[in-house]
Amino acid sequence: MNHFFHQWGTILINKISLEPAFVLHTRAFQETSIIVDFFTQSYGRLNAIAKGAKRPKSPLRSVLTPASKLSITLSGKNDLKTLSSVEIIDHYQLNSGTSLNSIIYVNELITKATEKEDPHVEIFKHYEKLIINLSDNSSTGDLEKVLRKFELNLLQEMGYGIDLTRDAETNQKIEHDNNYKFDPERGFVSEDKITSVKLFSGKDIINFSKGDFEKKETRDSAKFIMRQALDFHLGNKSLNIRKYLTKN
Repeated sequence: MNHFFHQWGTILINKISLEPAFVLHTRAFQETSIIVDFFTQSYGRLNAIAKGAKRPKSPLRSVLTPASKLSITLSGKNDLKTLSSVEIIDHYQLNSGTSLNSIIYVNELITKATEKEDPHVEIFKHYEKLIINLSDNSSTGDLEKVLRKFELNLLQEMGYGIDLTRDAETNQKIEHDNNYKFDPERGFVSEDKITSVKLFSGKDIINFSKGDFEKKETRDSAKFIMRQALDFHLGNKSLNIRKYLTKN
């Protein structure tokens, strides 16, 4: 049973039992413990102390890892809770460094895009699908399709959905042979003049909308579009992982 109460609009949780969760990030805490940033199904992001997790023989060392769906029990009324118990529900094997880097990227994206103790049930579902797909797919096209789909879903759930099918100005369908500029606030607008603004071909936008990432041009365009949109809506919350990765 989950016991909680509201104070000034904030959920102060006394105890959460057997809550589905993924690990977004961990950091050292004192000599033998770590602080874990969990992404939970019902409560969004929660921070908890995992006592003794840094000890060499602690069973938590092999459990509190990315790509494992967990069942966690937390206690405490403050925003920093205590991990009372944890079990693995499912572990998804990531077969490449690229897939692991993608998880690191998405975990930071969720951390920057959502607030603590702000439930995002649909984003949790999309995140779990992402993990499953990353464990199943290895080609560049499949990987980028999975990442772009998650980014689109994340923006949609935050209220910043992107229409990949229509011109934002005329409401006409995106045309295969036209070029379009992208405005993160409005969407795509047809542009037939020479301009310094980056343009995207209707063909690549249509391929993006259909999830067809076979062509490199489509993959590059989709990544550029999503980076523009995410940077705009995240404001000054830049993603640190981009300093080290070039594929996301």
